[in-house]
Amino acid sequence: MKINKIETLIRLWLIGVLFLGVSCSKDEVIPEDEIIEEEEIVENSLTYIYDVFNDHYFWLDEVPKLDPNTYSSNEELVDALRYDKIDRWSFVADLDAYLALYEEAETKGYGVGMSLDSDNKLMVRFTYKNAPMGLAGVDRGWEIHKINDTAVTDLPDILGAFDTDSPVKFTFVDLLGDTVSRTMTRTDYNMNTVLHTSVIETESAKVGYLVFESFLDPSEAELNEAFTYFKEQNISELIVDLRYNGGGSFYIAYQLAGLIGGDDILNKPLASFVYNSKHTADNETYGYYEMNAHSVNLDRLFFITTESSASASEFVINSMFPYKEVILVGEKTHGKPVGMQVFASEDYNLALAPVTFQIVNANENGHYFNGVPVDYPEVDDIYHAWGDPEEACLKQALNIIEGNDVVVMKSAILKPRGLPLKRGLQEITGAY
Repeated sequence: MKINKIETLIRLWLIGVLFLGVSCSKDEVIPEDEIIEEEEIVENSLTYIYDVFNDHYFWLDEVPKLDPNTYSSNEELVDALRYDKIDRWSFVADLDAYLALYEEAETKGYGVGMSLDSDNKLMVRFTYKNAPMGLAGVDRGWEIHKINDTAVTDLPDILGAFDTDSPVKFTFVDLLGDTVSRTMTRTDYNMNTVLHTSVIETESAKVGYLVFESFLDPSEAELNEAFTYFKEQNISELIVDLRYNGGGSFYIAYQLAGLIGGDDILNKPLASFVYNSKHTADNETYGYYEMNAHSVNLDRLFFITTESSASASEFVINSMFPYKEVILVGEKTHGKPVGMQVFASEDYNLALAPVTFQIVNANENGHYFNGVPVDYPEVDDIYHAWGDPEEACLKQALNIIEGNDVVVMKSAILKPRGLPLKRGLQEITGAY
């Protein structure tokens, strides 16, 4: 896969952040450090952050004049500098943690995404297979009923119960209604970004179904493996489930676009990046110039989305509109048509990610700050396993493929509420 401009920097999209890395093709010599290194000597991390915002921030005219040294933390300063009428995403993180996540998909926790349903039941959205929850066999659709023998509904602080390095006893109700207890300790683990792959045979089609959670460097091999399987199975329709995918590496976003776009996007523009008035020379249009051997050629594409589908996910969807019939099922997307560069300082172990550019597709459409709307509304059905044809969003897509009547099966009143995630790296993993 080749991208027509090689830059030694990491860019990102996020859900509230979603990293987007403009990366080299695999036959290019990649510098050891792909992150912008500022050569200027600065007084401290606060002045470093302030200088970057005053040079690179997309909404440059909205950066307030202030004394950065009056702020008590890097996070507090970034919050003061953000144009908060629009910008929900700019953040600062530890450089070590950032690199571990994007290069190795490594993070720390239990590896579980969760929602509260209308009865305040704590439901498992997904688990990562190499994390404590995944290794314990916990899966989508399970209820977390008790934590350390206290009912979840009686806990004064649900999130606080997960914020410990001591062993925790969880009591679950699984998909069969059985009660299961597991004791585990949060730890470092490597995420699997492809959560599920299957082929569903209907009366008229062989439907590939992919659940994809984050665009990280290890995703490249995972996606190639998934699409190799789809090609072997000779699928005739494809459903890409991005309902919890907050974004990630731009290189991986281009890879997925190529895998699903096929011949229709070859040698065609996919996206243009537009920077602030100080950096108009960096404005660039990116196209897809080398076909991935694992790509599929289909006339239409289905996407399942929620308001957690952000950044790189939205880019992939938006980039397909000029070339494919695109059908969205679920909820409107997050609404992040902008990207971020990561400015790194090893001296301060700091990764600063301000919004620095806007993204538009080949038709110059890309102002979806209110989200990309869906064609067929449906709420996230957290009571069925991945790939279950009775899961509400998947069932809707299959009904459309089969030409059946489409009826909203879940009242909006039953919409589950995702637990809050910290702005920054946790928004990328989507998990505790």
